Amino acid sequence: RYNEIYPQRHDKGRLKPGVNAIEIAARFIAAVRQYELDRTRAKSHPLLPVGMNTINIGVMHGGTGLGEHGLPTVMTNPAIIPDVAVLDLDMKFLPDENSSEYRRDFEEFVHHFAEADAWLRDNPPVIQWELGGLHFPPMNTPVDHPLVRSLMKRKAAIGKTPKASGFVAVCDAAHYAGAGVDGVIFGPSGDGFHGANEYVEVESVVETAKVIAASVIDWCGVR
Repeated sequence: RYNEIYPQRHDKGRLKPGVNAIEIAARFIAAVRQYELDRTRAKSHPLLPVGMNTINIGVMHGGTGLGEHGLPTVMTNPAIIPDVAVLDLDMKFLPDENSSEYRRDFEEFVHHFAEADAWLRDNPPVIQWELGGLHFPPMNTPVDHPLVRSLMKRKAAIGKTPKASGFVAVCDAAHYAGAGVDGVIFGPSGDGFHGANEYVEVESVVETAKVIAASVIDWCGVR
């Protein structure tokens, strides 16, 4: 490590300078934070909170020896200079953004980051998209879509005040959108999502069933 921090003479037998991958990853994380802020300030969607298109670095593995599973083989010895750092990012883009353009923009950002570092110029970071096969296409159903208007009308007909809004998370409806099928996220009220105490309100289930049934009739053109 001292051969990197305090460059030594190029004498015969000089130890190869150790490059700490975790330290580089720390600088990269700071750069991603600024990149995230720049993106969220530049773009927004009228139905979503400003800044929801975040980049969350949720997992980090640092150590030595890249294994077949794509992670360091040793992560328990602080005396060894880590030569591997793996970051898992959850990246959310806006409903009206194109996934391929988003990826190109991020790859360009990573390229410029690497060009600013002498070691990374010759050893650029490797980007793997759709980690674990996870990717949700953008879903951007217009608020004046016939299905949306029908649900809003039928919801109002039972004495409720409907409101069209965006969804800050992901769901399977995105895959239908990716296949060219317009969709709407509509369901009963509840709480405790993904938790042990997740529940829906029974009265809301009945109301939802009535609204959906009426909207199906509208959609099918039944008089």
